[in-house]
Amino acid sequence: MKCSVKIIISIIVTIILTFGITALIIEYSIQNDKYGDDVVQITIRSEIMKEERPIIVHLPESYTVNTNKKYPVMYVLDGTSQDNHTTVKIDIFSKVELFPEAIVVSIPNTRGNRSRDQTPHYMKIDLDKNDSKLGNGNNFLNFIENELITYINANYRTNGFQTLSGNSRGGLFTFYAMLENPTLFNAYVCYSPAFWRENSLIVKKAKVFFDQNSIVNTTLFMSLGALENDKMKSAYKDMTKLIENQKFKGFNFKHQITDHANHQNNSYKSTIYALKWLGTVYEPFEEINL
Repeated sequence: MKCSVKIIISIIVTIILTFGITALIIEYSIQNDKYGDDVVQITIRSEIMKEERPIIVHLPESYTVNTNKKYPVMYVLDGTSQDNHTTVKIDIFSKVELFPEAIVVSIPNTRGNRSRDQTPHYMKIDLDKNDSKLGNGNNFLNFIENELITYINANYRTNGFQTLSGNSRGGLFTFYAMLENPTLFNAYVCYSPAFWRENSLIVKKAKVFFDQNSIVNTTLFMSLGALENDKMKSAYKDMTKLIENQKFKGFNFKHQITDHANHQNNSYKSTIYALKWLGTVYEPFEEINL
């Protein structure tokens, strides 16, 4: 029976990957948007951010059964909007061994502070205001590294493989995090990243970073919807061209333009491709460390 279920799921995943049919998974995640017993909702007092930070931890199906097993962790920005569909897809992919079972740590935004936290510290939060404050991305990254990750590793069975995932401005922040600390995460996933902001300043920052580093030991996946606007496409094209022209060691890079996807749904549609590729990146880590 288990074998038959696995074969059926494998066929479904193959269809999804071949034809880009994500409606089934998206619909499933929408119908299952209520948190169950495998989800832990906590609050962390951040001394760095000077505020209470809500965190949502999605535990894999086997977590309470296989008490000796340790798991990779997927940290997801914009929690409550990006965590459920990511968790569902990881669960499905793990059943056909395309991606390992994983703990998904959702990082919701505090009220009104998404732009503040997800904007790099050298970029304006609001481009429409001449006196706009600069982003608080450095402190937000510091919180993730020194308070959140520390808490998760102390309280859950993690195996050391960490991924950061972000969408739109969160994708910009994820790329910024890679430039600031490329080895903090084993992999960085940027969906529809807002590289265009401040005349593509992040592209210029990336060039300086790559010029100064001949070895970059990390993994990066990027995607953009084929139906996104021209400024998104132009900056994304500049970034991918910059990266592909580099000759450094230790850097795994893949990007894609997602067919029939726009800015609102690209992350939903391209997560399956990110997971499939990251599964192959994870395999050598698993062989060496587990």
